[in-house]
Amino acid sequence: MIQRFIELGDGYSDVYELVDLANYMKTRIEKIIAIHTNKNGQELTSLAIIMKPGAEGDFQPIYICFEGVPNPANKVTKRYQLFEQIANQTNQQIREITVKPSTFFHDKSLYYQYLLGIFRMNRFLKPYQ
Repeated sequence: MIQRFIELGDGYSDVYELVDLANYMKTRIEKIIAIHTNKNGQELTSLAIIMKPGAEGDFQPIYICFEGVPNPANKVTKRYQLFEQIANQTNQQIREITVKPSTFFHDKSLYYQYLLGIFRMNRFLKPYQ
């Protein structure tokens, strides 16, 4: 199965797109994740939704708004509240993890590989078959 991140943006207006995607595909939502990090002295959160694989093609998308929402432990924003609403509407629990920032990695693709490993280790994703 191919599991790939689909980056919607930096967590500003693209959060609304993430919420719309979740609303239109509620039955496909598998996990909802808040990924916390400290990037350049700022406490930031990436918002991600793991979808169930499509009926055909063996592809599992992970939609992500990348390191642009303030960490809700420090400041709850309207964007995070919308994310919480999606979790409530779909009877999902927001799973929270804390990871290294993307700036720790030379390339964003390496960062996404790191996140995939963390997701598998925490059983957010199924292991490779």
